[in-house]
Amino acid sequence: MDRERRAKLSIVVSLVARVVTLVCGLIVTPLLLKAFGSELYGASASVTQFLSFIILLNGGVSGVSRAALYKPLADNDMESVGKIIYEIRRFYFVVGSIFLAYVILLACSFKAISHSEVLDWMTSFLLVVVISISTFAQYFIGISNAILLTAAQRVYLLQLNTIITTLLNMIMVVILVHLKSNIVLVKFVSSLVYALSPILMWVYVKKIFVHLKVKKTNEVILKQKWTGLGQHIASFLHGNVDIAVLTVLGDLAYVAVYSVYNMVIANMYNVVSSFTSGMEAVFGDMLAKREAEKLKSTFEFYDTWISFVSGLLFSVTTVMIVPFIKIYTDGVNDANYIQPAFSVIISLAMFYYSVRAPYHSIVIAADRFKQTRKAAYGEALINLVLSVVLVMKFGLIGVAIGTLVSDLFRYVYYACYLSKHVLHFSMISFVKRFVINLANYALSCAVGFFLVQQFTITGYFEWALAGLATTAAALFLHVLSILLFYREQIDEFKNVFLKRKPKKTVAE
Repeated sequence: MDRERRAKLSIVVSLVARVVTLVCGLIVTPLLLKAFGSELYGASASVTQFLSFIILLNGGVSGVSRAALYKPLADNDMESVGKIIYEIRRFYFVVGSIFLAYVILLACSFKAISHSEVLDWMTSFLLVVVISISTFAQYFIGISNAILLTAAQRVYLLQLNTIITTLLNMIMVVILVHLKSNIVLVKFVSSLVYALSPILMWVYVKKIFVHLKVKKTNEVILKQKWTGLGQHIASFLHGNVDIAVLTVLGDLAYVAVYSVYNMVIANMYNVVSSFTSGMEAVFGDMLAKREAEKLKSTFEFYDTWISFVSGLLFSVTTVMIVPFIKIYTDGVNDANYIQPAFSVIISLAMFYYSVRAPYHSIVIAADRFKQTRKAAYGEALINLVLSVVLVMKFGLIGVAIGTLVSDLFRYVYYACYLSKHVLHFSMISFVKRFVINLANYALSCAVGFFLVQQFTITGYFEWALAGLATTAAALFLHVLSILLFYREQIDEFKNVFLKRKPKKTVAE
């Protein structure tokens, strides 16, 4: 299977996985909220977030590892691949040991950290321990196999994994809540379900890489792993600082509200990211084979495509999220879930986070971790400082502003760096794209808010009708933008997704 077919398959399976995750989340979250209440649900969300801090040791080395694998995979050099996999496993053995110590420390102290009144010390201890099982299984036991499959342009297998475990988890949660099980038992069973993930990945790798032999070596191949680690720590802090700040400086009701909105926003991002599945591996393969012109044209296509999908989805999300949350949390009265200003700012922040995806993929594929570390550090620092300063006065809106400003900073930084050192495009073209994206987004939201006011939304049916009208208007505006400003990308879209062969020239 060539890289184009793998990219297409990854997009399709990833999109299915995102839809499955979204639907399952929409089913599971209200069940947990109504069964256990906002504060207890917020406590479990906080545990997951605090446990995920240890995963900051994952992404940086994961990115460096993928960058190192692109060349030997392109050359079918299984000996070098085996050496890289051994170094990955050796690193994550150390990380796993640190994680176990961190789990014990967090389990003993979470009751004091969270100021929870609904959890006694033993329940909070057990909650941390059982949630840690799935975290450990997903991020440490099978991480080397996940990295290898991603670098080998087989993201579709990882997404198939996600579909299986997500569906199974939803079924088990529904059953356990119906049986009136306590939250510790529910989370324990969920953890066991997600522990299946590394087993499935091991099976995939064994079937695909039959000649791969992982041998012990003292050779240091991942020379940029500490730079990548530092950059990912900054990125991770940026992505997870909001709930931490709300937990420490706010209260768990704020965490519950943020988590519900973030569930919707994150799932919309997951839909967008499904269209970028395999993109980094495609870029890495082109860089390894020195296909400079093909790389530039492919990047421009993905940049336009992701801008279109992100603008469409997040403009509709901005308009429809509050009416949805109002219906979704009906009957949950222990916190104020209607937060229109917060929803607009956090949706816009995720929009900019999404449109920078092709830029971030190029940075990883080109192994430019050290050269772009200031972007990651600056983003995390801006988010942390603004969130801490603004949360005391503005609450949820304060952390959303911190996220938006920091996302914009890194997006612009990436564009400046890549235009000078990797892709050599004009910054004028970037400014043009930036203005067009923002105009599309703002106009789509304005039209959408007007249309929603014409509906009386009392349930999901009326909400769906309003959503269809809003989506149709946003789609029309975004397609019009493509026709006016990016007409040359239409043929590229047909070539990539409709399998149309490029027109031959007279010389050919």
